[in-house]
Parts: sequence; structure tokens; C-alpha cells
Amino acid sequence: MTDRQILEAIFAEVKGLGTRMDGFECQMDGFEGRMDRMEGRMDGFKGQMDRMEGRMDGFKGQMDRMEGRMDGFESRMDRMEKRQERFEEETRNNFADIKLHLENITDRNLSILAENYQNVIDKMNVPITWMNRVMMNEIRINSLTERVSQLEQSHS
Repeated sequence: MTDRQILEAIFAEVKGLGTRMDGFECQMDGFEGRMDRMEGRMDGFKGQMDRMEGRMDGFKGQMDRMEGRMDGFESRMDRMEKRQERFEEETRNNFADIKLHLENITDRNLSILAENYQNVIDKMNVPITWMNRVMMNEIRINSLTERVSQLEQSHS
């Protein structure tokens, strides 16, 4: 083989490599185009993610406001529970006072009426109105005595 033939064979190989390189370059251009499209899509996804992040920040703000409102409701409920407890205690105390008053005053007045019942029967000849006045006066005296003692207790 002569040098010329060798050079022509090398030239043919190099020409074939050039053609292959052109094909490879076309493929690379195709890959580059696909990469550009993928980059565009990624930019779109990034925009969507930024919008989603903004919406999530909005939701977080709403949740923080809701949490603040719930804290306010909770403190109001605590105050209402305390008021209810004080009311229940006052009611228990008032019922105890009423019960004590009924036991002391009413029982005493009933005892007076029961003690005087026999006297009333024995004294049927005495005008009933006079006897009623006496018993009513005793009841009034008991009631006034109780009121005076209450006033003394409240002012002492």
C-alpha cells in the first residue's frame, strides 16, 4: 500500500468520523433542546411551588389567628367557670342561711303555737280575737327579736 492509499484510507476514516460526529452533535443538540424544555418545566414547577408556599404562609397566618381566638375563648371559659364556682358557693351559703333561719324562727313559732294550743282549748270562754292577738304579738316579738339579732350580727 502506498502512502497515498494510506492517506486516502485515513481520510475516509476521518470523513466517517466527521459524519458520526455530526450525528453525535445532532443528538447532543436534541439532548440540549430536551434539557432546555425540562429546565422550562422546572421553572414552571418552581413558580407553582412558590405560589403553594405563599398559600401555605396564608394558611399558617389563619391558623395563628384561629389559635389566638381559641386562647381567648379558653380564658373566657376559665373565667366563667370561676364565676360559676363562686355562684355555687354563694348559693350553698344562702341555702344554709335560709335553712338555719327556718329551723330557728319557724320551729320556735310552731313550738309556741303547740304549747298554747291546750291553753286555747282551755280558754274557749275567752274571746278568740284576744287570744289571736296575744299569739300574733308573740310571733311578732319573736320575728322582731330575730331581726334585731341579725342587725346586731351584721353591724358587729
